[in-house]
Amino acid sequence: MKIMKAKKLLTGKLALKLGGLALAGGLLLLTLTAVSAAGARLFLSPAAGTYYAGSYIPIQVMVDAGGNPTNAYRATLTYSENLLPVSVDSGGSICSLWITQTVTTMECGTLTPYQGAAGKIGTVNFLAREAGPAAVSISGGNVKKADGAGTEILNTRESAELTIQELPEGTPAISSSTHPDQNAWYPDRTVELSWTSANGAEEFSYTLNQEPGDVPDDVSEGTASTKSYEELEDGIYYFHLKAKTDNGWSFTNRFRIQIDGTPPEPFAIVSDPAEDKVFRAPLLSFFTTDATSGVDYYEISIDGGGFERTASPYRFDRIRSGSREVTVRAFDRAGNTRDAEITLMVIGVNSPTIITPAEGDRIPLFGPLPVRIGTNAAGTVELAVDGKSRVSLKSTGSEELAHTYQKLLLPGSHILSALYLNADGIESAPAEVNFIVNPGAVYLFGLQVPGYIFYPLLLAVLAGLFFLGRKGARKLKARVRNRGRKPAAEKPPEREEKVREPEDKKEVKEEKS
Repeated sequence: MKIMKAKKLLTGKLALKLGGLALAGGLLLLTLTAVSAAGARLFLSPAAGTYYAGSYIPIQVMVDAGGNPTNAYRATLTYSENLLPVSVDSGGSICSLWITQTVTTMECGTLTPYQGAAGKIGTVNFLAREAGPAAVSISGGNVKKADGAGTEILNTRESAELTIQELPEGTPAISSSTHPDQNAWYPDRTVELSWTSANGAEEFSYTLNQEPGDVPDDVSEGTASTKSYEELEDGIYYFHLKAKTDNGWSFTNRFRIQIDGTPPEPFAIVSDPAEDKVFRAPLLSFFTTDATSGVDYYEISIDGGGFERTASPYRFDRIRSGSREVTVRAFDRAGNTRDAEITLMVIGVNSPTIITPAEGDRIPLFGPLPVRIGTNAAGTVELAVDGKSRVSLKSTGSEELAHTYQKLLLPGSHILSALYLNADGIESAPAEVNFIVNPGAVYLFGLQVPGYIFYPLLLAVLAGLFFLGRKGARKLKARVRNRGRKPAAEKPPEREEKVREPEDKKEVKEEKS
């Protein structure tokens, strides 16, 4: 009995010790986990530097996950007035899904959790506008833990402090005929550079590499003012140049060159519903990445038609029955492209039946076009004449629909088409009939008048109107002319002169007296 009690006592003490060890081990594990998985931080690279006015400054937005698995990020940037943001790119980003990508805000996520210490979210390229101190800050942001709940773990937001200097006198100015814009991406792998010689410059020293702050050595490369490089790999390069004068070597000027000759990564288009049986207007999703310059935009083409710009997801408002070929084209910032294709097998729906007009029917000139359509399902019937003048008619089921076109149709052959569209956005193939507008008959005041009567009568009326118009115009012209004349001035009354009698008549009168 005593032996049994001793064994029980020993067993209890041993269990107590083991429990204590387990508890201590658990606390140690928790402590180590807390130490190894610190909070995340957002920072900028480079964090400091000296640049010249007129130069471009690439600022990378980075994340240190602190050992935590992370999958969602947001960074909002602010910057001093002597910096001008000119572009943003996602080349080399850890993100595969983008919500916002502007020069002031980057918001994105990744399907594969990231827990490293220097993950690039994106790059904002700034232009140094004028000399003075400059700063770029992360004024707001988030880093979400990949724990299914999106736990916020951001602890620190850092900034970059920069110094902008005026380009010193005597520094050569650099340009490129093949890559003129230092902020643009180019697919051309051959670079041609030239520079203007400063006063008194005799020789030059230069180098090309991927170090933004490098300085050429003091060994002259000669007196030439041009340089070409061929077969450069993808990436960002910096051409560093300084000139030698009587006063020694000048300050170093730099010219940035961005090359991306590789298309975006291959990608697939995902359809909802599945592409093998599309029973409603589908939703297409697609995404790809570009390791160097980043994806710029997408375009889409349906059944070999023209491409138009789009974004993922792309939703069809409607889609025609049958086999539909869709191509999505991804463009990177250098203009390289990658295509993805998908074939959509869209379920069939019945076309409406055009009852009237019948094939080859004739209608008089100026006459209405009576249309009757037979349908066998609820939905919308769309009518068009020569692909224009579209009219929508609602169908409630198997019924006959009527419509009258009142628009003027020119003489000759025309096509009336009718297609059916169901509530799910599936449209039928169009039903079509050809009809003719006959100028040999004219619709007038509800009557169909033969052309041999209408046209002579029309000509007579026009001739009469023309005659009356000319006559009225002549009268009006004469009236205007008469109104424009001045009335004739009245002649003054003639003075009556007394007629003198001849002298011989006077003598006769005197003799008689």
